[in-house]
Amino acid sequence: MIMENLDFQPSIIHKIYDFYKEMHKKIEKFPKTSRYSLGQKIENSILDLLETIYLANIQIKTLREPVLHKASAKCELVKILIRLAYDTGVIDNTSTYVSAQAKMQEIGKMLGGWIKYMRNAS
Repeated sequence: MIMENLDFQPSIIHKIYDFYKEMHKKIEKFPKTSRYSLGQKIENSILDLLETIYLANIQIKTLREPVLHKASAKCELVKILIRLAYDTGVIDNTSTYVSAQAKMQEIGKMLGGWIKYMRNAS
């Protein structure tokens, strides 16, 4: 496998990185009963998403699209987990929830644009 773009990091990586830092601070404030279950799952899912996006970035172009689809599924999972945290009262601040969902929506759009670009480039 030939790796491309080792020095280039797309802006989506920075968005996910910043989102993780923000969510990490919020998860530290989760009730103890949820911090090590749902909170940990949210953190791990965001980290998995970051890792998958990074792997897609260094993948050769012909093999990149399937990795991007995997990242898209992980992105949707993060959205669901955040909604679950809100619906169960773990995230009790509506503005925190709306902000987190908006940021994940933006990341999802960036990812969708990358997938669309890859399809058109083929």
